[in-house]
This record gives sequence, C-alpha cells and structure tokens, in this order.
Amino acid sequence: MTVSQIANLMSIPIAVVCLSISIRAFYVYHFSRSDMLFVLGLAMASIGIGTFTGTIGDAHIGGNHFATDWTRSFGACSGGLFIFLSSLMKSHQQMLYLRRWQIGVTGIFLVVILLTPLFPPVPGPPVSLALNACRMIIYTCAFVRYAMLYGAKMTRFSLILGIGFFVLVIGYSLNIPGIFSSSFAFLTIIAASVRIVAYLTLLGGYSVH
Repeated sequence: MTVSQIANLMSIPIAVVCLSISIRAFYVYHFSRSDMLFVLGLAMASIGIGTFTGTIGDAHIGGNHFATDWTRSFGACSGGLFIFLSSLMKSHQQMLYLRRWQIGVTGIFLVVILLTPLFPPVPGPPVSLALNACRMIIYTCAFVRYAMLYGAKMTRFSLILGIGFFVLVIGYSLNIPGIFSSSFAFLTIIAASVRIVAYLTLLGGYSVH
C-alpha cells in the first residue's frame, strides 16, 4: 500500500467524526430548536460528505477518475466558514439570516457533488496550495475567534474549540510540503492524523457544551 493510499484511508475517520458531530447536533436541535446547532449540524455534514467524496475519488472506487479535490475543498471551506460566522452572530435574527444563507450554499454544494464527474483535474501545485490555503485561512479565523471568546468569557467550550481549530490549522499546514514534492508525501499521513485529533477535540468540545 502506497503512502497516498494510507493517507486517503485516514480520511475516513475524519469523515466519520464530522458526521458524528453532525448527527449529534441535529439530535439535540430536535429538542432545543437552537439555530446554532442547526448551523453546526449542516456545516459538519458538509465537511464529512466532502471528505467522503474526496476519499472515493482518490481511491478510484469503481474505476472512477473523478477530480474530487474541488468537491472536498468546497465542503471543508463552506462548513468551516459557517461555523466561524455562527460564532459572530449576536441576535436570533442574525442567526436566522445566516441559516438561510447556509441552506442556499448547501444546495450549491449538492450541485457541486452531482457535477463532480465533469470537473477537470487540479491544474498543479499552485492551485492545490490555494485550495489548502483557503481552508487554513478559514480555520485560523475560527481559532482566533474562539481564542477571543475564551479570553472574554473563560469558558471550557471556547477553550476546547480554540484548541481544536488551532490543531486543524497545523494539520492543513503539514499538507504543504507534500503538494510541491512527492518526497514529503509521508507528511500527508501525519497531517491526516493531526486532523483526526482536531476533529475529535471539536467533538469533545461540542459534547461538553
């Protein structure tokens, strides 16, 4: 088994953890009707489904040669962005507005998934770096936001989420050397392991909230 195949298989636990967070969020939402939980559930579902789609493409299941990097990046970026934006909302009306936007973006994401067979391969390292950088920027914003919330409120929830998003940024940064040189491909396995830890940390944070 090659290094890239091992790294691809390690994406499966990431997707499972994200979908677990999503299911839990929607379960609690069923009772609480909290808009923030709805946003979280939909965001984590986008990340998990995008990750699963990427895994299927990279593994060439059924002989496919789909360029799934676009779909995986869309799911990760949209999911992370709405989690970050939800932490900025200050009123119920703002959260409802954000929720409507998220439902619209999720509809676009479903169209992206359906169009995946038509997408061209990622042109080269610069584009791969840009897709990776988008995720790093979004998760860095989330880390800074929750670090600020912890500084203001000193809650365990904001501390755990801040740590989780910081570890996610580290995980994506470890992808960068492998983008430019195959000799650093082993770092993608480490990067995947770090992201698993990060999402488990987020799961722990949302479980204690």
